[in-house]
Amino acid sequence: MIQQQPQDAERPRNGKNSPLLFQAGVFVVIVAVTLILFNGWQIWNSHQRDLQSAEYESANLARSLAQHADDTFMQTDSTLSDLTERIQTDGLGQLPLLRLQKVMQTQVGNLPQLHGLFVYDAEGNWIVTSSGRFIQNANNADREYFKFHLSHNSNAIYIGKVVRSRSTGDLIIPVSRRLNHPDGSFAGVVLATLYVDYFRQFYDTFALNSDASLNLLLADGTILYRRPYSIAAIGKNISEGVLFREILPHSEFGNATIVSRYDKVERIYGYSRVNRYPLVIAAGLSKADVLSDWRNDTGVFALGGATLLIILLAMGLVLMRQINHSVRTEAELMRTRDQLTTINRTLEELALLDGLTGLANRRQFDIALKNELMRASRNYRSVALLMLDIDCFKQYNDIYGHVAGDQCLQQIGQTLKGLACRSNDIMARYGGEEMAIILPDTDTQGALIFAERVIEAVRELKIPHTGNPHGIVTISIGIFAKVPHMYNDTPIGFINQADSALYQAKAQGKNRIYPA
Repeated sequence: MIQQQPQDAERPRNGKNSPLLFQAGVFVVIVAVTLILFNGWQIWNSHQRDLQSAEYESANLARSLAQHADDTFMQTDSTLSDLTERIQTDGLGQLPLLRLQKVMQTQVGNLPQLHGLFVYDAEGNWIVTSSGRFIQNANNADREYFKFHLSHNSNAIYIGKVVRSRSTGDLIIPVSRRLNHPDGSFAGVVLATLYVDYFRQFYDTFALNSDASLNLLLADGTILYRRPYSIAAIGKNISEGVLFREILPHSEFGNATIVSRYDKVERIYGYSRVNRYPLVIAAGLSKADVLSDWRNDTGVFALGGATLLIILLAMGLVLMRQINHSVRTEAELMRTRDQLTTINRTLEELALLDGLTGLANRRQFDIALKNELMRASRNYRSVALLMLDIDCFKQYNDIYGHVAGDQCLQQIGQTLKGLACRSNDIMARYGGEEMAIILPDTDTQGALIFAERVIEAVRELKIPHTGNPHGIVTISIGIFAKVPHMYNDTPIGFINQADSALYQAKAQGKNRIYPA
C-alpha cells in the first residue's frame, strides 16, 4: 500500500485529463473573471463616489448661498423696518425728512448690497431718497412692487423681479414695504434696491468649472441672478422645470440631477429654500465636469487591469504546465492548508470574548463560574454572582434602532470593564441585553456595594431613553452570594438564584438592586 500512493499521485500528474489540471484551469478563469468584476466594481464605485462628492459639494454650496441670501435680505428687511417705524413715528415734515435722508444715506454706505433707499407717496411720487437726488416728474406708480402694495395690505416685505434703475440705469432687485396712514389706508411705499452686481461679485468668488451654475430665484421661479452671468437670463421664469414642479413642493432642500431648461446642461444640483424669504437657491455642478477626472482615471485603470489580466493568464498557463510536475507537492500543500484551516477554525471557536461589548462571552463565563465555585468551595470562601439587565431595552431598540442598541450595549460593557478592580473579577455578556458579574471572595454586603457602583455608573452615562420612565437608560441587578458547597451548589443553581433576584428587581419597578 505504501508503494501504491505515489503511483496514484503520479497518475493525474502524467494524465492530460488530471482533475488538478482542470481545477487549475477553472481557478485561472475564476481569478480572471474576478479581476474583471473587481475592476468593474472599482470603476463603478469610483463613479458613485465622485457623484456623491458632487452632491455633498452642491448641497453645501446651496446652503452657503442660501445663508448669504438670508443674511443679505434680513439686513435689508431690518433697514426697511427701521425706516417705516421712523416715518410712522416722526412723520414726513421737513425736519424729519432731512433726518430720514441722512439715516438712509448712512445705511446705504454701511450695506454694500444697497443701491439706494427711496420713499414714495400714495401716488408713486418721490418723497425722499438716500442720494438726495430726484428725477424731475419721476413717478413709480407703474412699478410692480408699487401695484402689489397698493392692492395688498400687508406689513411683510415684497421682493420684486429685477428691474433697471431709473436713477442710475443699474440692474437692481427691489425690496419694499407698504406705508399706511393711521387709519390703515395706503400711504405709500418704502423701497430698498439691491445691486444685482453685488450677487455677481459674491458668486464669482467661488472657484467652479465653467459649466457650473449658481442661481438666485424667487419662489415663483423667476431668476434674480444666475452664474454664468447673462442679462438674457435675468427675469426668466423656470417654474415649469422639474425643480419647481416636482421637487420643491415636497422638499425644502436636497439634491437632484436635472437637465437645465435654460442651457440643456445636465447638472447635479443642490437646492435650498431661504428660511425667512420667498427665495430659492440652486447650485449645480456639471455632471460632465464632475466625472471628467473619473473618465481619465478609468482609462488608466482599465489599461492597468488589462495588462494585469494578460500577465495573470500567461502565468496561469505556466502554472498549469508546472502542475503536471508537482502533484505530490501540491497534495501536501493542500493537506497543510486544510490543517491550518482546521486549526484556525478551532482557535476561532475557542475565542472567549464577546465581539460586541468586549466582555467575556458566555463560554468564558460558564468556565469561570464553574472554576470559581470549585475554588471557593475548597477554600470555604464566599462568591457573588450579579445578573444585570437593561431596563426597557426592547423599547430602546424600537425607538432608536438596533444600531443604537448595539452602541448602548458597548457603552455599558466598557463601563463594566472600567469598574473591575481585580484581575479575577469576571464581567461577561450573558446574552442579549443581560450581563453577569462574578466576584470571587465577596459576600452579599460587598456585592451590594459593588452593584451600587455599577448601577450609578450606568446612570451617569445618561444615555437618553424616552421609553424609560427615568428618561435615561437604567439597569436592574439581581445578586446571589454564598459560600458554595462542593456537591450541593452548581453553576446552574447560582444562575437561577441570581436570575430570580433580577426578576424581583424588575418586578419592584426596575432601576434597582435586589439581593437573593
